[in-house]
Amino acid sequence: MIHPPDVLPLSRPPGERWLLDPDLLADPAGGYGRIREEGPVVRAWLTDTRPVWVIGRYDDVRNGLRDGRFVGSPASVEGHTGEDPRRQLVDMLNLPEDVRKYLLVSALDIDPPDHTRLRTAVNRAFSARRVRALRPRVAELSGRLLDDLHRASPDGVLELVDGYAYPLAVTVVCELAGVPEEDRAVFRRWGDDILAMEAERLRVSSPAVVATVLRLLEERRRQPADDLISTLAAARHDARHRLTEEEAVAMVLNVVMAGYDNTAQLLVNSLAALLTHPDQLKLLVAEPELTPGAVQELVRWCGPDIMVRMRIAAEDVDLHGTRIRRGDCVQFVLVSANRDPRRYPDPDRLDLTRRPTDGTEGHLGFGDGIHYCVGALLARLQCETALRTLLDRHPGLHLTADADLTRTVVPGTPPRLPRLPVRF
Repeated sequence: MIHPPDVLPLSRPPGERWLLDPDLLADPAGGYGRIREEGPVVRAWLTDTRPVWVIGRYDDVRNGLRDGRFVGSPASVEGHTGEDPRRQLVDMLNLPEDVRKYLLVSALDIDPPDHTRLRTAVNRAFSARRVRALRPRVAELSGRLLDDLHRASPDGVLELVDGYAYPLAVTVVCELAGVPEEDRAVFRRWGDDILAMEAERLRVSSPAVVATVLRLLEERRRQPADDLISTLAAARHDARHRLTEEEAVAMVLNVVMAGYDNTAQLLVNSLAALLTHPDQLKLLVAEPELTPGAVQELVRWCGPDIMVRMRIAAEDVDLHGTRIRRGDCVQFVLVSANRDPRRYPDPDRLDLTRRPTDGTEGHLGFGDGIHYCVGALLARLQCETALRTLLDRHPGLHLTADADLTRTVVPGTPPRLPRLPVRF
């Protein structure tokens, strides 16, 4: 049973904290930072009927993401009665039933041994060797996009969100996945609708993108190529790592969606951070060799994800004197862990020379444990390459006088900059 009523009541009492509160969504680092300082385990509500334990301190988040007692699927909880807390969120979009099934089998939510099977199927496409080999292509695309921007901007103003970050990220992940150029608009339209939580538009774009993935999987089954979709198409008929149709489709959707939006947002956030911290921008321009470590610090300071996907306690867990009961929902918050003063000196300061001393990445921006982001290396490589291409060409880059850095807030997604106009 999910959320025994004697532990957590199933309707939000007046005044109880709501994780979709607009003020909290508008300032996740500050808002979740305050929750973190209230205590290591804090009760809140995801929806009016969905209570959740919020965990936001670095060590607790890191350890929790590695702890097999916190699972992604309610089916992994003994005594599960069929209720799925993720289903409520999917149902809010009122999608056709034959589409919803693809949104509930994500590798981000599935537990071993199925998670191991799914992860094995996708790991080859994201091997370190293969990703590092993409650096020249990312540099080529970055330079070409800047050339296009210059031709379209005779006044010296470059718009870096739709003109640079997003087209770069979309092209790279679609090439890796094997999505032809003529099909990429379908994925971008669906991703935009997901991010805007546009239910009416999603009822059109979701069936369209699922139909496109099914067609591409069938095409690659007949004519394989060196791409992710071919790997997944082959895995559907592999006796050892056999994938269901739903799993293969969900994997393509997850990889493309996360690969373009999260990576683009990391680049946009990083550029905005540098442009509003001119001392750090000047340092990075002067010392290009700092770039890899600087990107790790930027992931910590302004990474694209607020939290990981919701987890469920598979058994009773005692954490800092709080009993988290079997079946309770748990939310591990990355943005507050990455600003935890217990872990970082002066955590709210952006410092591109900050380096971890314990052999870790120095942040939890890509998660941890078995669900660590499969595309983390690719995201960092793109951000490093795109930053260097831009700054090497325009070391005097600065915001336009009328630049508006107000972020749009949509429940369920991190705040995002719609535009980032700069002069060079």
